[in-house]
Amino acid sequence: MPSVALNGTNGVNGATSAPPPKGAKPNIAIYTNAKHELFQREIPYPEIGPDDCLVQVRCTGICASDVHFWRSGCIGDMIVREDMILGHESAGEVLTVGANVTTIKPGQRVAIEPGVPCAACKHCVGGRYNLCPEVKFAATPPTDGTLRRYMAHPAKYLFPIPDHMTYAQAALVEPFSVALAAVDKCNPRVGQPVFIAGAGPVGLATALFVRAAGASPLVISDLEESRLEQARRLGFNALKIELDWTRDEVAHKIREAMGERCAPEIVFECTGAQTSIQSAIYAVEDGGTVVQVGCSKPDVEIPYAAMAFREVNIVTTLRYHSTWEKMVRLLSDRYFGDVDHLVTHTFPLERAEDAFKLWLDRSANAIKVQIVDES
Repeated sequence: MPSVALNGTNGVNGATSAPPPKGAKPNIAIYTNAKHELFQREIPYPEIGPDDCLVQVRCTGICASDVHFWRSGCIGDMIVREDMILGHESAGEVLTVGANVTTIKPGQRVAIEPGVPCAACKHCVGGRYNLCPEVKFAATPPTDGTLRRYMAHPAKYLFPIPDHMTYAQAALVEPFSVALAAVDKCNPRVGQPVFIAGAGPVGLATALFVRAAGASPLVISDLEESRLEQARRLGFNALKIELDWTRDEVAHKIREAMGERCAPEIVFECTGAQTSIQSAIYAVEDGGTVVQVGCSKPDVEIPYAAMAFREVNIVTTLRYHSTWEKMVRLLSDRYFGDVDHLVTHTFPLERAEDAFKLWLDRSANAIKVQIVDES
């Protein structure tokens, strides 16, 4: 596998940089570090290998994982120990291509799949490359992310988008891929009751997939009324969760919202909050499945006995594999209708720090915040 900008080489951490592209602007990147700082730095222009492309990143969405790494410094065993560029939900424009690249041409607009696996281990060979132990996934320590103006990336993980598809829509391919991978884990059936905890971008995308599969009834919850309003605009039955409810009260409210004698057979937990995970376990039907999608703290208490006595299954999911061509097609064909309104705030690259601060401000009613480079 060629060395690429994702692994911290190509001018980011000391390697020799390439000459800047004609008319290039400063190569700005947005970092965090072990001190939980968020800062902007100018970095060298990347060199590209024979199998790589030089991409100007035009749009990047802020993911909750970016904020976790900034504010908490870790997700599970993945710990920020040195300066790291954030961002992995990106789309951009190819400026130049390596000598071996024949599938992509300069000037093409692309969605950027942010994980680069080894392509040789048993998981990669078996098709589950999301489990590759050597994967270099953007903005996951120690791998630098995509929140920069210019980056090198293997052509194999760049997916051309049609002319009518915007960079903002192409940057949504990543969170929609997370949702698609989660739904593929349990294949909801027509008429199957499903509940979704969390009406953020991934939760809403999951709801769209579940509805397309024919599941019914379908209910989605959140703490934030603005997110629930978005869910209602998409046609979903929405349940507002109150912070002072116990897990038993939440479970009761979920079953009540689903309808009489209609407990959810599948729950997609998209928040990662311990109380939400526990409530999902109590709310799901006996023998049902809880799909854990949201990022949780490293250690979470679960009511194991209650699960065992009711044969409740917990299924975990890690990112995605082989989803990008499908998601580009579905979003560009407007299979889910207008998804543009999921993007509630947009900031220029130079104001990326403001974008992250707004993401934290619950009063801003943000759903998806994106950072763009329109130069």
